[in-house]
Amino acid sequence: MTRLIKYFLFALVFGFANPEQKPIKINIVGKVLNKNVKGLKGVKLVIENNDAKSFGKAKTKRDGKFTFKNIKLIPGEYLLKGNHKNYGYGEAKFIVDTTDVDLTLLISNQSQEPAISMQEKLPKQRTISEQETLNFDKYFFEYESNLESLKKEIDSLKSVVKGYQKKQTMPNVGREILDLITIPDFQHRVELQNGTIVSGSLIQESDSTLILKTQIGTLVFKKEMVVRMDELKKPGPKVVFSNEPFIDYYPDKQIFSGKVKNVGEVRADFVRVIVKLFDQTTKSAGMDSIFIKGDRTIYETNVIADTALKPGKTAPYSLTVPIKKGRKAEYHTMDIRWEQTK
Repeated sequence: MTRLIKYFLFALVFGFANPEQKPIKINIVGKVLNKNVKGLKGVKLVIENNDAKSFGKAKTKRDGKFTFKNIKLIPGEYLLKGNHKNYGYGEAKFIVDTTDVDLTLLISNQSQEPAISMQEKLPKQRTISEQETLNFDKYFFEYESNLESLKKEIDSLKSVVKGYQKKQTMPNVGREILDLITIPDFQHRVELQNGTIVSGSLIQESDSTLILKTQIGTLVFKKEMVVRMDELKKPGPKVVFSNEPFIDYYPDKQIFSGKVKNVGEVRADFVRVIVKLFDQTTKSAGMDSIFIKGDRTIYETNVIADTALKPGKTAPYSLTVPIKKGRKAEYHTMDIRWEQTK
């Protein structure tokens, strides 16, 4: 019965697998224990498929731990075999899908022959007398298997269940689905005397009433019921200068250097520092700009740029502004521009 459960779970897990059955790279880690549940050093390990084809070999360390790193396997059922010159042989079945595998192998005092050839049958069951009213033709438990084989079946079933549980993850929500979700564009937040808070867009305001468009329709409030009304602002990027710029003055140019920081709640894209120079008569004496060196970002248009700045991040800049011929720079202005895109 245990064997039937194992193959049922195996079919359930791999019913969703990729039909192309391409090899994948995974890590197989675990620990080898003796009958006293202690780690065994020097156990020779090998991974085989159902056709007895070998795919990798390893050896346990001092505490019994082992690692098969970046091993290429086709999703399916495999067998981990371990052999120790003093403690004997052991094996464990496991399933490979798209996740790493964590195994525990028990080494017992037995040779490398299949467990079925070493079975020690239990004493025969007492023959049921004719006076018995119940007659059992088949038992629910297979007494032909010894306890060691039964333990291996249970360990193998645990590996299958772990693999099935790892598949139960949250589905990936694509950008197409997110774009279908309409988010209300509310601009005001109204707090009433009874503690109720209403969000919506202000349509009309008079001396005595407020008309607010909400998600449930248009509502009219008397001003005497309103405690406070605030404007709602969407979370967005906000890039500021984190310190005063350091300026190098030259006859034909000025070099501005410093740092900028995104103090907003959303990533700022294509952040640019702009510097303008003016003479004593407020005429332009020079102007230039530079994109900051920020976070590398891949946009939906497949554009790759490193001019974005995530919330809380800081980036340096260094901008050289040439002075127009015949002009003398007396003062300057600095500005930061950015965009918000996907």
